[in-house]
Amino acid sequence: MKILSALLLAFSASPAFSFDLQSVDVSVIKAMEPAAVSAPASAKAASQFLWMSVRNNPSWKEAEANDWGARIEARVRESFKDSYNVDLRADNDHSWASIRKTGSYYSLSGSGLFLNMSGSNGSYFINGTVTENGKITQVSVNVSRRFDDFSYNVFGMGLNLFTDRNSMNGNYDPDRFSKKAVAAVTSLILAVQVEKGQPKPEQKAVKNTERIWLTIRPGFGWNTVEASDPFARIEVGLRKLFDKEYDAEIKTNNNRQWGRVSGFFSRRLELRAGRTDLRMEEWAGRWEITGTVETQGAETGEKGVRLELRDRFGDGSFYLWEDGIRLDIDRRGISGDVDTKLYPKEVIAAITALVMTWQQINPTPQPH
Repeated sequence: MKILSALLLAFSASPAFSFDLQSVDVSVIKAMEPAAVSAPASAKAASQFLWMSVRNNPSWKEAEANDWGARIEARVRESFKDSYNVDLRADNDHSWASIRKTGSYYSLSGSGLFLNMSGSNGSYFINGTVTENGKITQVSVNVSRRFDDFSYNVFGMGLNLFTDRNSMNGNYDPDRFSKKAVAAVTSLILAVQVEKGQPKPEQKAVKNTERIWLTIRPGFGWNTVEASDPFARIEVGLRKLFDKEYDAEIKTNNNRQWGRVSGFFSRRLELRAGRTDLRMEEWAGRWEITGTVETQGAETGEKGVRLELRDRFGDGSFYLWEDGIRLDIDRRGISGDVDTKLYPKEVIAAITALVMTWQQINPTPQPH
């Protein structure tokens, strides 16, 4: 209509171009107007950035990548030669899987994950499917080596990453690539890093390192909740007394202790059992575990403890990674590797009692 108004103004201003308006073909003028731009049916989601930190531990044959802002995490650990256990987190979805290597061919399977990676000389191709919340993501990604066995370009429809020994950064398109698919692709890259980063024989692991795998479950008998690792011979049982106070029974090897865990302060828990006096307290978004733990056996006495516990997703999951002790904690269990010369089993049991009490006091919110 702006064009029509302009024509009328121009022709009316000049008598030489007077004419009969009734003779104007309006359809021709309408055709001269710019076509209306139709609004998109739905707004496209913006590309999401990834800033994943990577931790490699060649001695323990494991690696982890995480972006806690995006709530994506992948952990890979060699279980046997050419075989890896995989633990993935995407938002509140927790998936277990395994990676098997045959020649230069890797296969990832488990919990809706079916990916294959093949190639040689640092160039790989990843393809397959990832199912998350009933939605299937088709994965088709190229991986090319940059300058060492830890550094790659990862690119495909919906995913672009640059990796090295300490990070995996880039972006993904949430319309084409789910968070679980990002974690799955990341786990395959981590498996390659674990494989390529194996230490030489003279660098192999410490003699006193022991694998810990405590399973947390509802209690039997008097226990409200309990955790146990029959192979490491650690058991912890809690019985609720009051809203934020629990009796604790702790067994390590042939030793047994009774004590109490109190959480009357909103951000502090205290365990007292015999000569054990251990606290778990929050300071500026991180947790400190400090105090002393009574030890038995060859290391009879008291062990001073000062460790930092990091919150993962605010859902009762933590990690503790320091020299001589590496623990990954969630509501289903506590696993990791511990130099029992530096941190006797009584220390692990005491930490377990504190963490389980925090989880009981702060239950997971239930969906409405």
